[in-house]
Amino acid sequence: MSQAAFGPVPAPVVAESKHEEAKELGFVQSVHALRVTLRVTPAGWALVAWLTRGLVPLSDVLLWIAFFAAFWLLNVLILRGIERAGSSIRLHRWHLMAVALMDGICWGLLVLLLMTHDRYLDSWLTVVLCGIASINLPTYITYLPAFRMLVASMWTTASLSALHHAQGMWAAPQFVAGLLLYFGFLLYTARSISSRVIDGLRLQLENATLAEDLKSTLRHVELQAVTDALTGQLNRRALDVLLQRNVDDAESRGFRFSILMLDVDHFKRINDTHGHPVGDQALRAVAERVTAQLRGGDSCARYGGEEFVVLLPGTSIAQACEIGERIRAALASTALSTTPPLVVTASIGVAEYEPGLKVEGLLAAADAAVYEAKHSGRNQVRSSRPPAADN
Repeated sequence: MSQAAFGPVPAPVVAESKHEEAKELGFVQSVHALRVTLRVTPAGWALVAWLTRGLVPLSDVLLWIAFFAAFWLLNVLILRGIERAGSSIRLHRWHLMAVALMDGICWGLLVLLLMTHDRYLDSWLTVVLCGIASINLPTYITYLPAFRMLVASMWTTASLSALHHAQGMWAAPQFVAGLLLYFGFLLYTARSISSRVIDGLRLQLENATLAEDLKSTLRHVELQAVTDALTGQLNRRALDVLLQRNVDDAESRGFRFSILMLDVDHFKRINDTHGHPVGDQALRAVAERVTAQLRGGDSCARYGGEEFVVLLPGTSIAQACEIGERIRAALASTALSTTPPLVVTASIGVAEYEPGLKVEGLLAAADAAVYEAKHSGRNQVRSSRPPAADN
């Protein structure tokens, strides 16, 4: 059963759905942003190497970079796998959390391996840690749990390392407390920012949905404006526009086209004998039978009552007569899918556009050919001029 049968979806349900979609989109964006951020991580290693030159044994610096590089490569592979599989919170959140965890530990180990050699260097490396956390905030802003993991693992590793170096590190307790205060402030600020960003994503999704609904509604309204409600074919208004367009093309570019006018024989008997509902069924079935015989680019329109007009672009009167005969035979050959099944025939008039002819004149020529077919016994095709005269 369709959703419409249960009525419109409550607004809170729609809002909750869009909020979940926004969180999912935020996760995808965070994964992509982290991949971009990891590309510049080696620049951070270069900065640390520059700061520690001559102050820290080169073996310690290389050990830290080698350790970090190994986990950095692992993180790059994990993120690439997430994107190839199609980023999903449900499937990949713990993968992203693991990436944040390893990244935080690697930066935190900077304290264990590179500090306690120089008081001023320790201050600069502390600034680097705070800067790394700040730089990563935009990366994780659309998926804050991973940022919490990054900061928590960085602070824990750095704090344990500082306490391990308590004897040799200047003001280790103050370092631990200061880092905690800074990271705590960063997390507090990030929470409100992340909430606004997710709300922004939700609004974008809602606006996109509204825009798509509006486009769909407009398409539906436009379709209704040019479609016959009973048969689903073009209506008289659309036919007039289409014919005028073809006349203009014929006048300006020498474009040729023909039309068929089809009138269902003895249609009044169907309504009188079986009632108008069966007559409506018959008209719909006739329209289906006619369009089944048309080529791509041909158009069928309900002209009025039991009359249809078929537009045949790029078609001579001889070719149009062949198509008209094919339609006539298809109608007369088997009963329509009506209740009860009905066998109907049609009288078909054919006319080709001639230079200087107006739309009204072209329709009048086809109508005259229909009149001739009716008075010649019905269930036949007649043309406004002999097909043999076609060039």
